[in-house]
Amino acid sequence: MINKIIEEIDKSLESEAYLSALSLVLILPDICGKAEYNSNIKNKERYINWFDEYIGKYEQSPFEVSNNPYLSGEVVYQLRCCFMHEGNPNINKNRIKNERNKIDKFILLIQKKNEFDIYLDSSSVITINEDYTKSIREYKVNIRRLCLIICSTVKGYYNENKNKFDFFNFKIVDYDKELEDHNKIKKMNLQIQNEEGED
Repeated sequence: MINKIIEEIDKSLESEAYLSALSLVLILPDICGKAEYNSNIKNKERYINWFDEYIGKYEQSPFEVSNNPYLSGEVVYQLRCCFMHEGNPNINKNRIKNERNKIDKFILLIQKKNEFDIYLDSSSVITINEDYTKSIREYKVNIRRLCLIICSTVKGYYNENKNKFDFFNFKIVDYDKELEDHNKIKKMNLQIQNEEGED
């Protein structure tokens, strides 16, 4: 299932269906969180913990003095909740505990595929008064970059932990292919009957 979802994300990006790609990529940490953590842990905690462990900790600035927001599990989980439940590709900063990531201005960027598959996010803290007591925290996330980092991380995680995904119990049937196969068999049977009738 993981590979199928990633394949669908890639197809969405190829056709520049950015919101379709976004909706699919936001469920991957849900799936991996379920695989990694005990099912007694709430879905929100699993999602955030998995994202921070495998992606978020690498998104932080390496400079200790940086106070800029970054792509954390809380931020991505809020995007997931707002987008999947409300159709609003934004975040609710009031539901984020980490002060650094209480983003005032959240912006999604769309960008055509480029030759090297390198896409950038940006974050900033803009002071809006003279005594530096009020500021606006802004984060711009590139949908292509978000899809690339989540998909590549999930692929690696899945390949190393396939045994943890034993909760998948489903089958997807390509009805058109099934019908095509059925018609081929039917046609072969008719040919055999015709050949036998000629003897």
